[in-house]
Amino acid sequence: MAFGLSHHERNKRKNESGGPKRILLTNGRFPVTIDLARQLRRLGNTVYCVDPMEYHVCKFSNAVKKSYYVDAPHVNPQGYIDGVKKAVREQNIDMIIPLHEEIFYLAKSGEPEIIDRLFAPDFKVLLRLHNKWEFSKWLGKMGLDRPATWLCKSREDILALDLTKELALKPVFGRAKSGVYHHKPNEPIPEDIPVNDEIHYVAQEWLTGSSFCSYMVVRGGRIQAFAVYPVIETLDGSSCVYFEAIEHAGIKSYCEKVAKNLPTTGAQIALDFIETTEGRLVAIECNPRATSGIHLYSGTTHLARALVDPNHDPPSLAKIGAHRQVAPGMLMWEKKDVNVRRYLEHQKRLMGSRDVVFTTKDLLPVVMQPFLLTSYYKICSERKMKLPEMFQWDLTWEPQGEELAWARRLIEEEDSKDEQEGAKQEGQVKEVDGTTARTYQDVDQAGPSVSRPEASV
Repeated sequence: MAFGLSHHERNKRKNESGGPKRILLTNGRFPVTIDLARQLRRLGNTVYCVDPMEYHVCKFSNAVKKSYYVDAPHVNPQGYIDGVKKAVREQNIDMIIPLHEEIFYLAKSGEPEIIDRLFAPDFKVLLRLHNKWEFSKWLGKMGLDRPATWLCKSREDILALDLTKELALKPVFGRAKSGVYHHKPNEPIPEDIPVNDEIHYVAQEWLTGSSFCSYMVVRGGRIQAFAVYPVIETLDGSSCVYFEAIEHAGIKSYCEKVAKNLPTTGAQIALDFIETTEGRLVAIECNPRATSGIHLYSGTTHLARALVDPNHDPPSLAKIGAHRQVAPGMLMWEKKDVNVRRYLEHQKRLMGSRDVVFTTKDLLPVVMQPFLLTSYYKICSERKMKLPEMFQWDLTWEPQGEELAWARRLIEEEDSKDEQEGAKQEGQVKEVDGTTARTYQDVDQAGPSVSRPEASV
């Protein structure tokens, strides 16, 4: 009986059950958002959302009871937090599910009204997963394969690398292909790479092979939902517009090890992989939030159950062969090196897959697409941005100044704790002339920045 309990205690009890909840989604604009809203509603939950866009696809969906128009976290972080708190209070929200990089603003807010309901890792864990340098080191400590990686804090660090090798140069805090440079052997380094004291980069060995994406829900060190799909159809060689669930034992085993090393975390985690022709299975990226893997559960309640029920078991595995498409993206697919066979395969997928937004049970979001596109292009004109950049710019987290310095201090503190813990666990006790000496191996020990960038290999 909950009589006499505080609101926090009542909310905690409700979230520990798998019953219907009042759920807030942290943006309403992406295909992933409306798909997840429908899945959650199908299970009997009541769904709300917030978004810095006044008009977006979820605003017109019958799966979303109410949409709140809030400040953009990229522009006014506190305004966004206040908007989320308002929605939480007015709608008595039980659970907050983040969809994009607004997750960072929420996780670092320190607001109990948000943190107690947020399905996301602790902010320090988020940093480790999102920061490409820290993520590479973390995988190495678990004994999992990842690309050889070097931290570059200046242009001099990049020039000090072995430039006879093929490399990927990426901002430490980045997403998709934004700011990524492909260095080919012995080519000059572009002058416009914005690496400096504030924007650090990583250089990674360039790997070729088959690309895969994974998506999972993890709690208490175990997987509660899991999906894998190959990268087949893209807009730009990176952004997937077609999703088909497959079975891949190697990726599942890899992800189980990642989950096991997050014993206190409840979150959505997505890893991107390359499987080389030599048989290496390498994780190249981590997104600690919702991704397109959600589409592989369309029309079911399997993922929704894993998200809302902390005790969900066995795991919800995406049905092998389940497939969906982003139809507008499929019409604008990357046509590089297309032959007749490739064209026919594309047409088969285009004609044989359901769109992630279209459903006869919720038609208004489709009917409103022309209006929404007009609204989007008006915003693009005002901000002088292209549509892909505009669509996520106001949600992105790009720490600068004091915030960046604070984030780096957190990382340094966690690294120091890890090294101390590693020394205790790996230290070998030797008796020497009646005294005790401990020895251990440092991980990713750095030399001078200019002459030798920090390496994680």
